[in-house]
Amino acid sequence: MKKIFILAPILFLIFSGCISGDNHNYDSKDFIDSHEHLFGTVTRVVDGDTVHVDSNGVDYNIRLLGVDTPETYQKNIVSEYYINYETPISDTKYLDYWGHLATNYTRDTLENKSVYVVFDKKSDKQDKYGRYLAYIYLKNENFNENLIEYGFARVYTSDFELKNEFLETEKTAKSDRIGLWNYNN
Repeated sequence: MKKIFILAPILFLIFSGCISGDNHNYDSKDFIDSHEHLFGTVTRVVDGDTVHVDSNGVDYNIRLLGVDTPETYQKNIVSEYYINYETPISDTKYLDYWGHLATNYTRDTLENKSVYVVFDKKSDKQDKYGRYLAYIYLKNENFNENLIEYGFARVYTSDFELKNEFLETEKTAKSDRIGLWNYNN
């Protein structure tokens, strides 16, 4: 009988939305609804942080806002990936490996999936290469932040609304040595 009394409040919290698998302090649905966004299908994954989304027959080249995965087509710069203030990841082959893992994770998770592309109110809408800068939401989860949480990406520091949340997520991933942060020099 005690199990029912313990389980009932937990089930209530889960079904009421007070506990979820999301790792952020904002409501995804409200965030999407309160921002310029579009709905479409991921048609191509370029690398871990760049995808193409088709929305009503228009191809959008999306650079995932606020994240940077290790490169797969160019040389990685070790000074971009610091485990802490003193310790860079100095092995470029290791970073290359994680660049491919990040690309595969993005492809496996997003390719041919319906997603929301959400534009930030603080950030530029496009970068200097003409790519759209946006968050990708899959089933109300911020995929950009998931890349950081699972150790596939670092925070790309620029001016965007979710920067503090992303930095906290990165801090946890680094301290827990998740993904690419499980590196030993």
